[in-house]
Amino acid sequence: MSAFTKTLFLIVALSSSQWVSASELTICNRIVVTGNAEYPPILWRDQNHPGKLTGLAIELLELALMDTEISVDARDRGVWARALQEAKHGEIDMLAGAFLTNERKEYMDYIVPQFTDVPSVVWTKKGNEFNYQKWEDLLDRRGGTLVNNSFGQDFDAYAKKNLKILSSASAERSFAMLLADRFDYVLYELYQGLTILESAGLKSKVVALDNPISIEGLYFTFSKKSGCNSEALRRHLSERVTQLTKFNTFERLFDKHMQAWLLQQSNFGVVQRD
Repeated sequence: MSAFTKTLFLIVALSSSQWVSASELTICNRIVVTGNAEYPPILWRDQNHPGKLTGLAIELLELALMDTEISVDARDRGVWARALQEAKHGEIDMLAGAFLTNERKEYMDYIVPQFTDVPSVVWTKKGNEFNYQKWEDLLDRRGGTLVNNSFGQDFDAYAKKNLKILSSASAERSFAMLLADRFDYVLYELYQGLTILESAGLKSKVVALDNPISIEGLYFTFSKKSGCNSEALRRHLSERVTQLTKFNTFERLFDKHMQAWLLQQSNFGVVQRD
């Protein structure tokens, strides 16, 4: 445990009205968590532990639960679409990062507030940039993104009605199709896009246009069908996320997890340099 984590834990614990045990919050002493495994440095597949996820979101959740005796079992369940389906059917307990939509609220409880805000941007092949100021500037252009990705309810509704966007199973596939001129643009989150392009050695070939299409809150969520889901545990997590946000924990841990992800990619022969 780092010195920062120890200090933060003591601050959060001392600011609480009382120490809580797992039995006071839920019938579970272990929570199964999954999410978008292609979301570094927030969440990614742990190359050192196949079948597991790691990342900033997992450390935040562990910090939020540190005084409860509840452990976090972060599992790689495959593509993002499958993670959502497993949350819908109660096959996992939580998602470590999801945008807020009315459809998802039907099968998940959101832990408020969000643990960070994520800008999503328009990516283009270098040399093929175009003037982007508003959503209408994407009309009559071929777009791509990750299957089942959301960029906020308003944009999702506009895109469904007006834009030509095809989905790919992975962000890497979307960027590959962009470079092959199959797409005119790709929609993806800014920080995650930068890390993926870095690992693929494509950062000099793909650029992000200046204006984001949206800036959306990223939340921890509970499956409504999870046996671990309780009002007491949701309230506890809400209080802890609020405290962690107050101490800028996400920002202070961001570079640590960015470097950890890049190191793993390098160690396993993934990172390529231009």
